[in-house]
Amino acid sequence: MILAASDLARLAAVLDRAETPTEVPPAWHWACLAKPVRRADLGPDGHPLRDPSLPPRRMFAAADLRFTKPLHAGLETELVETVAAVEEKAGSSGPLTFVTLDRMFSQAGEVCVTERQTIVYTAAPPAPRTPDGPSPVADWSVETPTGPVLLAAFSAATSNTHRIHYDQAYATGVEGYPGLVVHGPLIALLLLEAMPKRPLKRFSFRALKPAFAGETIAAQGRWVESGAELWATCDNAVLMKARAEF
Repeated sequence: MILAASDLARLAAVLDRAETPTEVPPAWHWACLAKPVRRADLGPDGHPLRDPSLPPRRMFAAADLRFTKPLHAGLETELVETVAAVEEKAGSSGPLTFVTLDRMFSQAGEVCVTERQTIVYTAAPPAPRTPDGPSPVADWSVETPTGPVLLAAFSAATSNTHRIHYDQAYATGVEGYPGLVVHGPLIALLLLEAMPKRPLKRFSFRALKPAFAGETIAAQGRWVESGAELWATCDNAVLMKARAEF
């Protein structure tokens, strides 16, 4: 498939970039090479139909991304996706199923970006979000107000049809959230956008707590040896922790 500049343009607009890059910034591959899914092949949560043995609630838990060389718009790009593992674990609120998905993006026969995603499935209702202790002293902090328009635009840019991000009645009445859920990858991208720009070789993150439409997310970070520690907060709760390596 051709990596389309229009994919980057949509995400650039969502992230309020003045110009559309031709070199794919770190993690922007989430907006690229999406395969169309027929409406008949979507499940009740809006995601593509999956194994009915999996618990009903789906969450993007973590990712580990490695950047060997930049991807570029307009070039033939190969994406290989592999289910690396399916593990069942006991959680404090009930059984959890962890699915590990490996993704590899190549151009001109060379691997450019690799990613290992961790998706967790559970039947347990969402737990109330609780505050955390003080965060580390940040070297930078950027606040982003969220709302239904931002969430809908990000869903469109990344071809994410999960109803918790745009269907208020479904998010609250079926999945039990207090409002529309902010995408985990959106929070991760806010962390990257807030960080002073450096060439990245690795970026990893773990989602800890959800954020909801109408809340303001603070993307913060500090320099550490060989990279940066990043975290996102809202109302004294740490939503996500991440690490960037240069």
